Amino acid sequence: MSGATILPQANNSSDQVRTTATHHRLSTYLEESLCLASRLLELELFLLALAIGIQDAISFPDFHCFASNQTGNTVLFAVGVLLDDPSGGEPPMFAISTLAVSLSFFIIGVFVTGQIANRLAISQTRGWLFFSGLGQTVLVIIAGALQLRYSELVGPNTKLGRIIIGLLAFSSGSQVAVVRGLKITDITTAMATAAYIDIFIDPRLFAGFTENRGRNRRVVFLLMLVLGSFVGAGIGKAANLGVGVLVSGGIKTVVSVMFLFNSKEDNEEEK
Repeated sequence: MSGATILPQANNSSDQVRTTATHHRLSTYLEESLCLASRLLELELFLLALAIGIQDAISFPDFHCFASNQTGNTVLFAVGVLLDDPSGGEPPMFAISTLAVSLSFFIIGVFVTGQIANRLAISQTRGWLFFSGLGQTVLVIIAGALQLRYSELVGPNTKLGRIIIGLLAFSSGSQVAVVRGLKITDITTAMATAAYIDIFIDPRLFAGFTENRGRNRRVVFLLMLVLGSFVGAGIGKAANLGVGVLVSGGIKTVVSVMFLFNSKEDNEEEK
């Protein structure tokens, strides 16, 4: 009888040990810093650039502003403030409140995401890239669902429009902050101007294909951003613009899962 009572206790203890070991392995795995020279990581960032291109292409027709291109939004904001004359009887060129929402939520997304990563020193870890990517994806999918379901209520100067662009801008700012934390400056996933400049002032611009990885990264990044813009515009022409947002969210979902399969920092096989 005493043996019968001891056996379950032993089994429970063994199960607890296995559970603790599993949790430890999972925690260690998620805390690993990723190999920044990985080709897989490059592919993931290119796909994120594709997603951003889609978002900006579908946000401008509906909201007359961008989700991630805050240079453009800053210029449009100034133009709207100084050149739109409500007393003239003509409709405003741009919705100042919507532009302000996009600018503000993008900055908040960058600030919150960047500072969390800084404080916890997790900017290059597998778990951070995975969970922050999922968080961004949730915001994008919510925005796409709202835009798809209530398309008749979406406009450049509507409450729902400001909610949607706020979600997209926060997600875009968060994505940019996460990518900047990787310190791969050739692939920002969002801002094209610096990439254009860096390509054409590169003293090794005409080096062989395998001899200038930075140039190759910038070129592919720009191509993916442009491709995303065409994809987003094409979806908007053929269907509801909300579909484009959901496609972008789908891409971000795939990338977030892909982060779980990257090699860690001390693994040289993908360099």
